[in-house]
Amino acid sequence: MSSKEVVLTGTEEFSELIKSGAYYIDKTSFLKELFMGNSLAKNPLFLRPRRFGKTLNMSMIKEFCELNYQNPKDKSRQQRLFIDNGRKLAVAGDDYKELREQFMGEYPVISFSFKGIEGTTFKQALSQIIFKIAGLYERFAFLSQSTKLSQDDIQQFLHYKKFCKTTSGSFNSDELLDQALFISGTFIPVLASLLFKEYEKKVIVIIDEYDVPLQKAVSAQTPYYDKMLELIKQISVNTFKQEADPWLYKGVISGCLKIAHQSVFTDANNFKVYDHDSELYAGFFGFTEEETEKMLCDCGFSDRKDEVRKWYDGYRFGNKHMYCPWSVSNYCSDALSSTNPEPKPYWVNTSGNDIITLFTKYSISARQAQNIDCLQRLMNGESVAIELREFTTYPKIQEHISFDDFLTMLLHTGYVTFAEDSPFYGKVKVKIPNKEIYECFRVKFEDIFSNQNSAWSAQAEKLLDFLMTNKIQEAKALINSLLKQFISIRNSGSELYYHGFMLGLLSIAAASRGIECKDETETGSGFADLVLKSFIDKTSVIIELKKGERSFTGSYDAAKAAACQIQKKNYAQALINEKCPLIYGIGIGFVGKECEIVSLGNLGN
Repeated sequence: MSSKEVVLTGTEEFSELIKSGAYYIDKTSFLKELFMGNSLAKNPLFLRPRRFGKTLNMSMIKEFCELNYQNPKDKSRQQRLFIDNGRKLAVAGDDYKELREQFMGEYPVISFSFKGIEGTTFKQALSQIIFKIAGLYERFAFLSQSTKLSQDDIQQFLHYKKFCKTTSGSFNSDELLDQALFISGTFIPVLASLLFKEYEKKVIVIIDEYDVPLQKAVSAQTPYYDKMLELIKQISVNTFKQEADPWLYKGVISGCLKIAHQSVFTDANNFKVYDHDSELYAGFFGFTEEETEKMLCDCGFSDRKDEVRKWYDGYRFGNKHMYCPWSVSNYCSDALSSTNPEPKPYWVNTSGNDIITLFTKYSISARQAQNIDCLQRLMNGESVAIELREFTTYPKIQEHISFDDFLTMLLHTGYVTFAEDSPFYGKVKVKIPNKEIYECFRVKFEDIFSNQNSAWSAQAEKLLDFLMTNKIQEAKALINSLLKQFISIRNSGSELYYHGFMLGLLSIAAASRGIECKDETETGSGFADLVLKSFIDKTSVIIELKKGERSFTGSYDAAKAAACQIQKKNYAQALINEKCPLIYGIGIGFVGKECEIVSLGNLGN
């Protein structure tokens, strides 16, 4: 690849990528498995996290298979996109000759994406679906001029087309709403049956991001999940019947979350789910290590393989270790226009739904000590064990879901992945895959434990009051309670962990009260860990922190040593010189998630 070429990001259209001459990781070899493989599934459902190439691959399948509706024998479009483009795609090889003869440009294709369906109410979401159907029917407007279709068929087609194009999203009558629901549930079979009659060829149906409307419905301020689930069911029932209509050749469906197909794809014919655990198609979505290294080399960044691996690798799908394609592509794109590119989060900034924040906000399970500990272990680079769940409905994350449900969601949505030594079923082990996702967790937990979180901020202010008035027992009880809730982004085995915890808490509260809060302040013959000064109350607090040994008296011994250090190094002298009347000396000792406090009382006398 020359430096004049670019890595095109933000497009998910196969034809646009090829025509623009942009860099493309070849996934066309999977077409042979999809249409001629030994494990042939009538209707495969592919599950992967967002931005892992699902939409691009769905577009590639459509472009390869779709016939020329004006001239069905003409395959020049496919010839340009897949064969005569100088890229030497797998599908252009001799081994794929039979595939090309049987499937290239041979089938009518109906492709529909639920991406972007995110109404705040059910009627809004339905309106967005109707709008998309209008665009689909407009694409096939030529059917209204058919000489093969009956007048009844043409009139039904025109009715659907007109309704979707002209009906406002208000659905201000029950009649309009009922019509919209009926058309939304039947638009695929109606169109497919017409294409089948017109071309005497079976139809390939592609549905992309089937679960997006369900996700948006459950996370809306006023959820409408049941209504949306019923609509998606109707679409699936009418499209993928157990006794399939004669017009259906194959359905190809994609999504993120594994919802039991009995719940959504009711009565589906020969339905096969290819999940994170499936070895077949493991390399179809995302970039393999070989593909990533080749891309870096072609772009002139072969010396950055280790850095890119640390940031964007780590996903385990079947027998493959995969990179996030969105992040790798964006990194290469930025690097081509920068003299000194640095890796940064790309994937996490595309999330339309903050699962982590919703869980920590609404779920009681999020505040249980053992689950806080699990999240802390994830942040420390460890794996944690969970019971893998299969959802019969989309988890209602605003209604106190369990910790196992939460981590199963994170697994399917790409925030965690299977650990190396984990099975794929039952009791599994998961971990944060890479630095990009770690940074996402770090930012989320910084937000949770900041002044942006009113509950955490209120606790911080309470602690400040206790310390400024030397109420040691109350301060101790509150710190111990908060420690059990706190997830550190630092090393929890070090003194730095506790320093960061206390500084974070007290700086939040001090800023709102007009109290000066300084860390590592030079005073006496050393540096005090924390110094609080209230110019209104004429009160100061010197705080020294120490990490103790794991023993029965470890935290108390550490607190006593911290208090002794305040005296030994004469930390109060500078405040005495300032004529401060109240100077409390407080030593706090930590072991694990508990503390002890020793007060020296007022050092100002």
